[in-house]
Amino acid sequence: MQTKIKTLAKPKKYPNTRRRQFIQLINCTDHYWMEVLGDELFHDLNYYDLFTQMWLRHNDTFYKSELHRLMPHISQRTAVKYIQIAIDHGFLVEHPDPEDLRSKRITMSADLKRKIELFLDYSISVFETFSLPDSQPPHS
Repeated sequence: MQTKIKTLAKPKKYPNTRRRQFIQLINCTDHYWMEVLGDELFHDLNYYDLFTQMWLRHNDTFYKSELHRLMPHISQRTAVKYIQIAIDHGFLVEHPDPEDLRSKRITMSADLKRKIELFLDYSISVFETFSLPDSQPPHS
């Protein structure tokens, strides 16, 4: 089940200092993503979409032909190239489908699962420390 983020009609206004802090927070998690994956090649939101959506679905295997749907902001042809790069770097593992040898099944490597969970744990801890203190009401 995929959770949708509730959008607000009109968000609260915050001071620029708080906005800057938030950008710094995003930058920290962004840098950690690159650090944990170990290659700037994967510093791309399309890889973030692919890897986190695979992790969210709790599936052990995916048909290679369906993975492009997890990368909605690029074409199927480009997604296939990205997927192959992730396979070549050992993040994704390709297996023949025992029921149809013409098809390929893809799994996340154990190392990628570990790295995604490490990234998520780090990001949660950073966002938790960012929570707005009661003493700082938003500006209207």
